[in-house]
Amino acid sequence: MTLLAYNNAVRKRRSILETDLSNQQTYSLEQLSQMTGISRRTIRFYIQKNLLPPPCGEKRGSYYTDEHLETLLKIKRLSGKHVPLKEIKTYREEETANSEPAVGSISVCTHICLGKGLTLVVDSQKAKISADKLRTLAEEICQVVDKLNDIGD
Repeated sequence: MTLLAYNNAVRKRRSILETDLSNQQTYSLEQLSQMTGISRRTIRFYIQKNLLPPPCGEKRGSYYTDEHLETLLKIKRLSGKHVPLKEIKTYREEETANSEPAVGSISVCTHICLGKGLTLVVDSQKAKISADKLRTLAEEICQVVDKLNDIGD
């Protein structure tokens, strides 16, 4: 791919992402509070406890999106059913871990070469595996691959 083609592809991808972001509704903390009936203080508490992602932007320019609104409504519904916040947090973490990544999202993955043509790709954030356990896993997979190659020969 030429440098010009690469730059055009990057510009096109960037414009698609900007279009997606510009179509999204944004809310202030006050608006979010009024729409959900949840106080601003409680919303900040949910952010502090990682029940709700932090706002987009910084300081006075920060804003909330439909994702924040939907999450708050889920929390409110589950709280209304007397589900403890600890369980709501666990449910949210599982939901996030099982969801497909959004188009244009960035995640840092570890690529481990297991053999010719075999690569293990691990998303460290979602997998929640320590480096030592990951190393052990890779070594064990390599042993299995070696055994399979010995059987095939």
